[in-house]
Amino acid sequence: MYNRCRVLVIVCSIVCSIVGRAQEQTAICYSLMDCIEVALEENFSVRIARNQLKKKKNNVTLAPFLPTVSAFARQTQTNNHSYLEYADESKAKIESRTGDYRGGMTFSWRLFDGLAMFSSYAKLQELQTSGELSFRSDVEMMVMQLSNQYYQIITLQNQVELVQQLVDISRLRYEQALLKYNIGTISGLECQQARTYFNADSSSLIVQKQNLRNAYIGFYRTIGIPYDSKIVVRDTIVPETELVLDNLWASALEKNTELLWMRQGKVIAGHDLTIARAGRYPTLDFTSGYSVSGVNTPLSTSARYNETNGYNWGFSLSIPIFSGFTINRQIKNAKLGVARSELQYQQREQSLLGDLLQEYEVYTDNLRMIHFETQNAQVAYSNVDAAMERYRLGSFSLIEFRDIQLSYLNAVDRKLRAIYQAKLSEVALLLLAGVIF
Repeated sequence: MYNRCRVLVIVCSIVCSIVGRAQEQTAICYSLMDCIEVALEENFSVRIARNQLKKKKNNVTLAPFLPTVSAFARQTQTNNHSYLEYADESKAKIESRTGDYRGGMTFSWRLFDGLAMFSSYAKLQELQTSGELSFRSDVEMMVMQLSNQYYQIITLQNQVELVQQLVDISRLRYEQALLKYNIGTISGLECQQARTYFNADSSSLIVQKQNLRNAYIGFYRTIGIPYDSKIVVRDTIVPETELVLDNLWASALEKNTELLWMRQGKVIAGHDLTIARAGRYPTLDFTSGYSVSGVNTPLSTSARYNETNGYNWGFSLSIPIFSGFTINRQIKNAKLGVARSELQYQQREQSLLGDLLQEYEVYTDNLRMIHFETQNAQVAYSNVDAAMERYRLGSFSLIEFRDIQLSYLNAVDRKLRAIYQAKLSEVALLLLAGVIF
């Protein structure tokens, strides 16, 4: 009878496996890189950041070096109505209309401004680079979030399979208890307790499946695809065991996105200082233009219509002599900005090292935990197999068997969590090192 029940459990597991594979045929199995490629195109945060980057690129122009040309036009019409009454009591009405027409073009070109135009253009280029680093940071955060969700789904799937094993064992144990109760070898209380354990494991399975479905919803949200998508995850978690702290630190100093962004901040602050110092130098402008004007006065006794047109050009030189110490204040503030950006960079470099050390400790501890918990899970599984046989033979109580069963559940769960945490630490270390993708 025991062998028959065991065969039944195996058959049920095979049927469930076949059904699961049939469902997967309509789904699409994606690797992590496949998901990242889709997210780079569909994730809303990445798309918004990409638009911001385009704005930064559009701002890099040769406008600081180029002249400005503008045109103007104006037309004014005046209608006057006059009523006159003279001493001889005669009266007169006078109506006059005057038209004023003006138009032209102006040309202005700054030839020298203390090299501020060159610093302004260089600053625009650095701001574009800074925007690219900001976009890269947004992409890295998205990749990290997506990776965490990806590995969370794998962990939850393994936990679902683990709880499914417990349900199968509890079902088999309940069937054995029911058989023993029917033949009178155990009490009805023990049979009901076995059913209680079976129901509790079944409820736990429902909760685990619900957690898995919720994880998929968050996963689809991060990718930026519809929630009814058929993308599924079928993968294993294999933590990298060869990460070296010194190599990670060297890579972080060279490639960490936040450090690179702060270096750009120091360069931009330097350009601000150059622009502020340019206020002490004279400016030279070249201006030119063409204008035409016409005035129409029908009642004029001299000329009813007067038109004037012509060109003009010239140079203007402006030399700053005294501005209420405004330029000195601007230069001092710019120097403070340079010093602040340098201190912020040093502060972030120090905190980055601290973050790297902390995450590396978590990473190495989880690798050691994986080793221990793998051994514990193997031993616990052997205990469950032996306890199942002893329970069938009646030399093991139901409560003792349940303790061993829960011990197996906890051991495997700790192993899965250690693997998951080790992978999260690995992803975090790669992010800090600037090589997450």
